[in-house]
Amino acid sequence: MKQFFLVITVFFASIGVNAQHFTDFEFVETAPENIRRAMANNARAVFRQIHEAHFGSRAGVTNLSTTNATQEAIGRIQELWSTSRFYCYETELITRVLAKPSGGYQIRNVPIIFVDGANDDEKYQELVLDFDRNGRISDIYVAISLQQVGNIIGAGNDVTDLRRRQLILGFVENFRTAYNQKDINYLDQVFSNDALIITGRVLERRGDSPPPTGVSLEYVTQTKREYITRLRAAFARNQFINVIFDEIVVTQHEVSPHIYGVTLRQQWNSSTYRDEGWLFLMIDFREEDSPQIWVRTWQPLDVPRNRVLGIVDFPSI
Repeated sequence: MKQFFLVITVFFASIGVNAQHFTDFEFVETAPENIRRAMANNARAVFRQIHEAHFGSRAGVTNLSTTNATQEAIGRIQELWSTSRFYCYETELITRVLAKPSGGYQIRNVPIIFVDGANDDEKYQELVLDFDRNGRISDIYVAISLQQVGNIIGAGNDVTDLRRRQLILGFVENFRTAYNQKDINYLDQVFSNDALIITGRVLERRGDSPPPTGVSLEYVTQTKREYITRLRAAFARNQFINVIFDEIVVTQHEVSPHIYGVTLRQQWNSSTYRDEGWLFLMIDFREEDSPQIWVRTWQPLDVPRNRVLGIVDFPSI
């Protein structure tokens, strides 16, 4: 009898665990009903494989099908998994479908737990899923917060500016995800060959010298090739990298309306190094399908926000 109750207890416990880690999706509005149904079915199938890999302690998500996701999306999922395994903790997710300016559809803010490093540190993040016109998952990347989305989109002053701000939103999310995935090829592509890379550091006082008025900084410049080489080495020596963007401000260039400045607060967490600072990107959207970063600057948080390098510091680039 004791063995019987033990078997029953284990059986129902396993049902609870499996049910807890199955996510059902329901999508509403915007897309036609048959497309929404296909999107939901494909999301369920993909996340079932992600959850089976996570809770089954697999080395990777190996059973994804091109019936549910494009080959490119499968590659992105596997790259993201290779740096930090993850799962959706919700058992049911009902969310609105957004139409993408370039065609296809999108859902945002899928709640995810990323598990980083040997200590199994868990961090809350949100994902964005892109779908093609037929409802297959075509891309996946880490989202920025809903409040930040509203701040970026809401500041648009005309139709063209609004469209570009939507593109900036996707660009920033893909840019952040590329660091989390250690996607050096993507980062190599989005930086202009003539990009200016500037890193600032606070100078320390020596001996009994009086404290400076304000913050004393030293700036170091790099070429794109130098930056990519150092970044490649950083990717190689870190088991995981988790980059978070916050406090994002987007500014249009006064003279060249196709150029935008993005200033944000960046948290860099990795297995060997952590820091936090102000990141500025100057992005050229002349070719909207392939925007290019002309300037990247990083400054420590010791720098007051009103002294952070921005678009006004590069008026003629």
